[in-house]
Amino acid sequence: MFITYQILFPLVFIILLLEFIVPKKLRSFILLTLSFFLYYISGTASFFILPAVGIISYAVTMVMEKIKAPSVKKALLTASIAVIVALLIVFRYTEIKNMAPIGLSFFALEAISYISDCYNGKIKPEKNPLYVLLYIAFFPTVISGPIERGGNLIPQFRKLDASSRKELFDINRLCDNAIIIIFGMFVKLVIADRLSLVSDHIFSTYYRYGTTVLIIGAVCFGMQLYCDFMAYSHIALGIAGMFDISIMDNFKAPYLSVSITDFWRRWHISLSSWLRDYIYIPLGGNRKGKLRKYLNTFITFAISGIWHGSGLSFLIWGVLHGLFNMFENIFTDIGIMKKNKSDIPFGGRLLRSIITFVLVDFAWIFFKADSAQHACSYIIQMFTVKDFWILSDMDKLFSLGLGVQEVLILFFALLVLGGIDYVTYKNALRVDRWLNIQGSVFRVVFTLAILLYTIVFGLYGEKADPASFYYMSF
Repeated sequence: MFITYQILFPLVFIILLLEFIVPKKLRSFILLTLSFFLYYISGTASFFILPAVGIISYAVTMVMEKIKAPSVKKALLTASIAVIVALLIVFRYTEIKNMAPIGLSFFALEAISYISDCYNGKIKPEKNPLYVLLYIAFFPTVISGPIERGGNLIPQFRKLDASSRKELFDINRLCDNAIIIIFGMFVKLVIADRLSLVSDHIFSTYYRYGTTVLIIGAVCFGMQLYCDFMAYSHIALGIAGMFDISIMDNFKAPYLSVSITDFWRRWHISLSSWLRDYIYIPLGGNRKGKLRKYLNTFITFAISGIWHGSGLSFLIWGVLHGLFNMFENIFTDIGIMKKNKSDIPFGGRLLRSIITFVLVDFAWIFFKADSAQHACSYIIQMFTVKDFWILSDMDKLFSLGLGVQEVLILFFALLVLGGIDYVTYKNALRVDRWLNIQGSVFRVVFTLAILLYTIVFGLYGEKADPASFYYMSF
């Protein structure tokens, strides 16, 4: 993330103040200018790619709207998507990958979805190029998503330009979104960055350890990845909300899922829904028989793996999830697994949640490892070298990256996160909205408590890079 925590709130306040001062019709222009500026000073290579993708998206949709011949419109759609995909391939798989602009994988998918939705008539092409460029470059989402849709964001930019100053500075909305940002900072600085110390240590020196420690390393990485990406998504959600712009909530307690299918409805929702709408359904979805449905599912997840990274390990990760989903669909179709969660008793749901987490966490090993060979060596070591004795050696356990005090700080924070995940998912509410119905006293106390906990126990200095998020590399 190109905004450091020290200047996050002052920067957002300054931008809000500018939005308040300038005439209404200039608000989106100011937001676009600042988005480009912040993106530029982030040090990203090939800065020009971002505006170029926005211009392509605008120009192609404008031309498609004027053309009547379906074959020509389809050719334009195919050519524009091919250009954007080619950019992804060139910057991901060739020698110039070190020059790839930050967030390319995210804003490229946004461009593809916008062009496709205009072609299919889901939305009308936006005639104002400013709104299309802002949709692609909006600074809270440009680095690591969520992968938004033009039909959601562009009307909100128009609304921003028409809102009164009183609506823009709605104190209740500003406080609610500040809470979301604070919660995201708590999850990142207190939990994710601590877990990264353990997972980085174990994965880099896996050959020294056996089953117990390597399982700890895999579990820590699974939790680290979730907390890291969840934190970014909450911060982006809160910043966008400050401007009265609603973006997608990317997570719904995914590690409480009772199946792999359920997991992908809750994990990185913007990506999984994008893959469903623009890969799985165009391939035929489940409309062409069960065998085709299984194949389409497998292909979709293989593409997801390729999108995440150029190494073989990412492809294996995608293939594993494709296989998990295929077999789950088969078991559901033949009646071995119940499809309706309400028909599953508590014990069954608990067991299925554990199995789901184990499968997901196993696949994360390929996500974390430097290469497929590294991941395979890690797994072989985990299954062949027994070190259960280490559970009775506290000194050894507390030498894996965190001492006793650090583990206690982490444990308490995880309890808070687990509780918030559970109540927000159960009530289908964001953390700020759930706090609102608990009463103003509890809301203030909770917010101040996690803010103080973050200030005191957040990980700073040489041990961590709090401005770096894991998904920034994709």
